[in-house]
Amino acid sequence: MKKALLTLSAVVAGMTPFAANAQRDNRLESSDVVTPLINHANPSEVKEAMQENAPKTPNDNGLPRFALVGKEQKFYLGIGAQFLGEAMFDFGDNMPSALDFTPSSLTPKTPGNGGATRFAWQSSSFYMNFVAMPNNENKIGIFFKAKFTGLNNGIKVSHAYGKFRGLTVGYTHSAFTDGEAMPFTIDSEGPNGSVSKSLFTAFWTQSFTKNFSGAIGIDAPTADLSTSSTTSTINQRIPAIPLYLQYGWNDNAHIRLSGIYRPMQYRNVADAKNKTLQGGGIQLSGVTPIVGNLSAQFDATYGAGIGTYLQDDADLGLDAVAVDQAGKMKAVKNLGLTGGLSYVFSPKVSSNIMYSHLTNWMPSGAAVSNDTYRYGDYVAANVIYTFNKFISAGLEYDYGHSKNVAGEGLHSNRIQAQLAVTF
Repeated sequence: MKKALLTLSAVVAGMTPFAANAQRDNRLESSDVVTPLINHANPSEVKEAMQENAPKTPNDNGLPRFALVGKEQKFYLGIGAQFLGEAMFDFGDNMPSALDFTPSSLTPKTPGNGGATRFAWQSSSFYMNFVAMPNNENKIGIFFKAKFTGLNNGIKVSHAYGKFRGLTVGYTHSAFTDGEAMPFTIDSEGPNGSVSKSLFTAFWTQSFTKNFSGAIGIDAPTADLSTSSTTSTINQRIPAIPLYLQYGWNDNAHIRLSGIYRPMQYRNVADAKNKTLQGGGIQLSGVTPIVGNLSAQFDATYGAGIGTYLQDDADLGLDAVAVDQAGKMKAVKNLGLTGGLSYVFSPKVSSNIMYSHLTNWMPSGAAVSNDTYRYGDYVAANVIYTFNKFISAGLEYDYGHSKNVAGEGLHSNRIQAQLAVTF
């Protein structure tokens, strides 16, 4: 019996790297995706070092096709880019963005405007991945990535950080974000109930044993508030504190318990005093193989005053809202749930399906408008075909539904195709 269990474990461990990455292409499964230039180096070692240095979310490519290798392999430098060309057809209520399918942004369709054909390329990106002293305990990593989603198609930085001895500092995802647990979508934003927050942060990651690891850090203080005539926003003073404990049983399977403490400051205009609200939340997330080439991703997040960290609540003033008592604000309670399945049919063909939900509970006496976002649902299903290490294509269906505090609902559908060229 023991021998049978060991054999089964070995089979599962061996197939997991292939099964857990139903993404835009097969770059993570390929050992020679990065080609060293100038000086000889092992392609697998270069790829592993750059993959460790890159962001972990499935939509964030960080592996360049070519890398310069320094003398005696003292550094690896890769500069890459990814072109994403998309064509889509929307039907239902109006989805304002051609890049981000966001249920909370839905607006009612107007007569004659129940459908639209659109094209986009702005989620294309370029990046730099630099690793110095890769085989040394003093290894240094620098990563920079930008997209064309800024004003008037301007460049917008999505990552700019450095790594040293487990310390990550810069502009990137908070340690409260479990990027590997997010299902892959062609849609640039992804599941509405998942935690995904980029900001200036610093966190320290440590491996305690072969399987257990953890992190703790600080996030730049932010607050997204809905104020009233007797309350106002002020400069934030106290950083948020994210942390997590993770158990991983191979490179592509883990379960993580995360937490965040998030104080927020506002001005009580009625009493001419500054006040601090206490916010925070917990998250259970992970990715795991199920059987064969089928794997699952999941995350469940609950808290109060963490709306900024959830995809669909960003910039909606749903961290805290004013209430009917003069000069007082209360935190909004938030719940985000996401589940996804990935199946790899072959090295060239993979598929993902997912469902995500987000609910906001307004505090008693909340002074908010009737169109304030109450809850939303997100569904996506896609098929990805990889032609080679440079080119892949995909087809995806997205469905979004939202309801406001007045009980009015909206829904929209999107069918989109994407061509990805990565080097």
